[in-house]
Amino acid sequence: MINKYFELIRDGYYEPGGVIYASSDIIYPLARDGKPISNWQNLTFTLKDGNYLSYHAVNAGANLVDDELKTRIEEFIPVNYPLEFLPVKVLSEIYGEKQYFIMHFKIIFDVIEPINTVYVDGTKSIIKLCLDYNKVKNLDIFNSQPAINDIIVSDKIRKAIKKRKLDFGIEFSKLHCV
Repeated sequence: MINKYFELIRDGYYEPGGVIYASSDIIYPLARDGKPISNWQNLTFTLKDGNYLSYHAVNAGANLVDDELKTRIEEFIPVNYPLEFLPVKVLSEIYGEKQYFIMHFKIIFDVIEPINTVYVDGTKSIIKLCLDYNKVKNLDIFNSQPAINDIIVSDKIRKAIKKRKLDFGIEFSKLHCV
């Protein structure tokens, strides 16, 4: 049986969800998977145009999760897994201050099944990703490339997020796996 995997995507059309902005002095991209993040310790972000959600993609190139979503994800990852959560502060004039975490993969996982993945002709840019089952069968959360918002979760994590009603503003796009 092939496990189901989903790309976790911020639903930009979810009306109540706000947008988190970084200050203009942050160098883009703030967080690049597979590379260390520097100078994150005193970062402050601003929430505008809506309320807090469990997951936010930030204009500076980072993924922020709240404490509850972080806790759900941590239930599925082993000790010393190459995923870190770096605490940062988010401010809102309406909803007050809230702690979030930059969710950052320390590596790029080798999970792509190249024969069935669709690429832009003559490049390595992916149009449609296909996962290699033998490479992902024991993974619950991972990435596939150094793209900023590349988060892939197993059906187990997707169900846990939905069960706790943490999926407001999140879409799960099913991925092909062979």
